[in-house]
Amino acid sequence: MLNPLPILQRRRERHQREANSARHNLTRAGLGAGLTLSLAFGLMLLALGLGYANITANLPSVEGLPAIINSLRQPTRLVDRSGVHLLTVLAAQDAPRNQLPLAQLPPAVAQITLALADPTFYSHPGFSLRGLTDPQQHPTLAQRLAADLLVWDEPPSLRRALRERLLAAQITSRYGRDAVLAWYLNTANYGHQTSGVDDAARLYFGKPASQLTLAESALLAVVSQNPALNPLDTPELARQRAREILAALPAAIASPQQITSAQAEQFQFQPMPTPNGTAPAFTALALTELSRDQSRARIERGGMIITTSLDFDLYQHTVCSTQTQLTRLRGQPAPVNCAVLASLPALPPAAPLENVNASAIIFDPQTGQVLALMGEMDASGDSTRLMEHRPGSSLLPFLYLTGFSRGLSPASLVWDIPPASSSTPPLADVYTGPLRARLAMVNDVLPPAARLLDEISLPAFEQTLQTLGIQLADTATFHALLDGKNYLSPLTLARAYGALAANGVMVSPQTVLQIQTTDGVTIQKLVAPQPSAVISPQLAYLVNHVLADDSARWLSLGNPNPFELPFPSAAKLGATLDGQDIWAIAYTPLRVAVVWMGASSPTQRAAAGLSAALLTTASQSLPPEDWVVPPTIVTRTVCDPSGMLPTPACPAQAEEVFLSGYEPVQADTLYQTVAIDRETGMLATIFTAPELVEERIFMVVPPEAQNWAQSTGIEAIPSVYDTIQVPPQRPGLAISAPLMLAGVSGKISVRGAASGAGFASYRLQAGQGLNPSSWILVAEATQPVEAGVLAEWDTSGLSGLYTLQLVILHTDGKIETTAVAVTIKE
Repeated sequence: MLNPLPILQRRRERHQREANSARHNLTRAGLGAGLTLSLAFGLMLLALGLGYANITANLPSVEGLPAIINSLRQPTRLVDRSGVHLLTVLAAQDAPRNQLPLAQLPPAVAQITLALADPTFYSHPGFSLRGLTDPQQHPTLAQRLAADLLVWDEPPSLRRALRERLLAAQITSRYGRDAVLAWYLNTANYGHQTSGVDDAARLYFGKPASQLTLAESALLAVVSQNPALNPLDTPELARQRAREILAALPAAIASPQQITSAQAEQFQFQPMPTPNGTAPAFTALALTELSRDQSRARIERGGMIITTSLDFDLYQHTVCSTQTQLTRLRGQPAPVNCAVLASLPALPPAAPLENVNASAIIFDPQTGQVLALMGEMDASGDSTRLMEHRPGSSLLPFLYLTGFSRGLSPASLVWDIPPASSSTPPLADVYTGPLRARLAMVNDVLPPAARLLDEISLPAFEQTLQTLGIQLADTATFHALLDGKNYLSPLTLARAYGALAANGVMVSPQTVLQIQTTDGVTIQKLVAPQPSAVISPQLAYLVNHVLADDSARWLSLGNPNPFELPFPSAAKLGATLDGQDIWAIAYTPLRVAVVWMGASSPTQRAAAGLSAALLTTASQSLPPEDWVVPPTIVTRTVCDPSGMLPTPACPAQAEEVFLSGYEPVQADTLYQTVAIDRETGMLATIFTAPELVEERIFMVVPPEAQNWAQSTGIEAIPSVYDTIQVPPQRPGLAISAPLMLAGVSGKISVRGAASGAGFASYRLQAGQGLNPSSWILVAEATQPVEAGVLAEWDTSGLSGLYTLQLVILHTDGKIETTAVAVTIKE
């Protein structure tokens, strides 16, 4: 019988081993899970740490907040580039603002403001998670302080929202709730560049904040939440909203009797304050530029000095010069405080103009800085308005620029002639005929420009303009381009011409140089705009070379004219077809002066004189600088006006510039020397008596210009040849066959005689027409022919009227000729 004990013992040992193995597996699993959880927890802590580090990196210190609050007593000032001249103060008045403690403010001001802006002010920790993803929401007063004064220059993001809340908690903890409330009331934006409740009370009600009534307190509380809803801009809405707030006030703030009395109160608003400052159009532009990158509300709140690009002396001169020119046009005495009359050229006699306005800008094309800017000036002076106006022909240099990029050159022949169709409105009263493109561009000759636009296509021209920052709305016709619904500001035009001045490099306009606190700490030093190459230097040079050509301008402005300056410069005078918008642009590589004038009658010379005077003043402290000739620009002598190589018939020659590879290689074909029988006025032939032949130069007019040529008395080349007189013949000098005007074809025998005393040789030659300009040699021989075959003439490939000439050379040098005319048939 088997003993069961060993079996049971082995079974217990096996079970023990299995249990130990299970416990070991569980232990390993537990260790793995614990390690994973620990790792995950560690990573979470690391992520939180990194996130917190990112949020708090360069976090502004709340310790500096009291100093910032105190700096807001001083309103923000805009100064000129030197920092000496004040342009404007962003406040109703140039005086320090009062910041009052809570004890000096009516309790209703704080109570109603809290009810509207932060109802749980005394219970939250200084911040709220509400609106975390909305950068426009700042649910607590402490958050508004943090957002407006500490992180105002950071871009909206979740990171900034978290930093704002962290700072709000620190502000509340560090300074207490009463300080937060007082700071908010003393720095809040109440519209119209006000900062703080006392500033607003004085602007809107003409009293300090300590004297505000319940109704006035309610109204200012409303304005603090919506500055656009202020008594100067929307008085009725402001009244209505204040009454609504009063009706909803709890008894803890005001009793029913007080509310009823406040609702019945008639607000006495102050009048709109008179704008302060100098250069209003420039400062408006500078503030617009600031608003693109900075918080406008923060800037207007105060405590900053903004250095602009304005050259104060240059601006003063611009205003003075423009006032003087306008008063001269109006027939009035020049301003007594302006000593610029000597720098303005004389005006031609004309009737006084009543309604004449002007605006002007002086621009640095190398840096983009606006050095002077004057808004629309009328009899009342400078204004904030920098209006847009119809560009007229001021855009034509960019049309020719487009043509230059497609093979046109300043020397190219263009035609100033009436339109081919009678249905097309005329662009001129008098037409010049053939011109070089140079003269057409600089003198504003419009018919060639209209034809050029047809040749290069409107989309190509628009692409050039868009590259220069110019957008056109009305491009239906050439007339619409000039007089349609297209509008440009002087700044836009200055930037476009600035690209020409800077050899094809365009820079965006800049009006702000740096932002500092009132104690001199630089907040931001603005970098110069990035230049962009928009035109090749070679093409820009061609345009500049044309617009700098003083003598070319004599055709329209005479000599001397306002644009003839004692230093290298270029200029363009442009106008609308009705003459009511005049543009005068004068520039050098370093300065661009643009003037617009608007009047009921043309004032082109006045605008030209003003722009030239402004450019002269702007360039006084600068070394004269001309445009450097870029590589691949070549100079050639051409026939004027064809732009082709000169010939003896060319009436005038000129030096012209070309892109290398586009210079002319063909002789002039516009002018042709023609032999005329001076008695009959007909085309001379080889048979015309030499003493009657006279060479005259004629213009070869294309078909489209024939009507113009006839109307202006341009003599046409005669179309009829002189009567053919059979030349005298003698024994030994004759062509007997073929006969005069015979019809011939193929290979023919030319018979006749070539002999006589002193005979040396003869030559038989043929030329096309009755007065050939070139000859084809048929035969030549040294043996005389008495009466026989002079040559065999193969006329294959020839057709039309030809002259066959026999030339005999004698030993003494004497030459005798005779000829016949034949018609060669194919």
